[in-house]
Amino acid sequence: QCTYCLYPQTLNGRTYRTMSVEQVAEEFAFIARELPQVREVFIEDDTLTLHRKRTQALCRELIRRGNKIPWTANARADVDLETLELMKAAGCRLLCVGVESGVQEILDNVKKGIEIDQIRRFFRDTKKADIMVHGCFMVGNQGETRETLEKTLEFAKELNPDTAQFFPLMIYPGTESYAWAKEKNFIATEDFSQWVTEEGLHNSVVRRDNLSNEELVAFCNRARQEFYLRPRYLWYKVKQVLRRPAEAKRLVKSFGTFARFLLRPAERI
Repeated sequence: QCTYCLYPQTLNGRTYRTMSVEQVAEEFAFIARELPQVREVFIEDDTLTLHRKRTQALCRELIRRGNKIPWTANARADVDLETLELMKAAGCRLLCVGVESGVQEILDNVKKGIEIDQIRRFFRDTKKADIMVHGCFMVGNQGETRETLEKTLEFAKELNPDTAQFFPLMIYPGTESYAWAKEKNFIATEDFSQWVTEEGLHNSVVRRDNLSNEELVAFCNRARQEFYLRPRYLWYKVKQVLRRPAEAKRLVKSFGTFARFLLRPAERI
């Protein structure tokens, strides 16, 4: 029901279609048998964990078949510990989760359907289940102010996901967010070539009286630096590498690409 989600509003009619559990498990088996060079699978459902029974059934089937391929999926931050532990046993390595905001009013404005305390509990439970989390934080939604931006950054630091992504709201035509921005005359340009940066990153075309689109982009750049360059986070990654040697290679490889975004000067708003 989220106001910004593209596919449910423009392609799927807010329905969630799935393949059978057996078919998904068979595709894992096919990959293991025919594509041994594949090291990990990303389950590209919008939200794999939307239906608890199906998620658990899939995990049990993967466990029954002895799946050895690690996998990642998109999830909501309301998955219970029992399901998370099943997912881990079935091979889940990491979950990509849309936290979006650290302010309940904004979560309600975008119809996220989740409470701040649920998000906190989810992050505690993923650590118990030993599943890594990539947290997504989206700024510029209805009700956003400079104060709420800072609250979201502090919330991200509190949750301390394994990796974090900060990006401005993308208002795709056909979504409620686009209709809201259009009605309020908040769209800076309808030239879609300007909706991403020259580097291919999210740009912001949502401007309002209290926050310009340039300010939102500047905040995301600063938030990224503040999150990743904290002593607490750096120490956490050191411990993680010692505990998960396989993550060391992944970390070194990703840092080479990511460093240019982290180390350039950040503009304060």
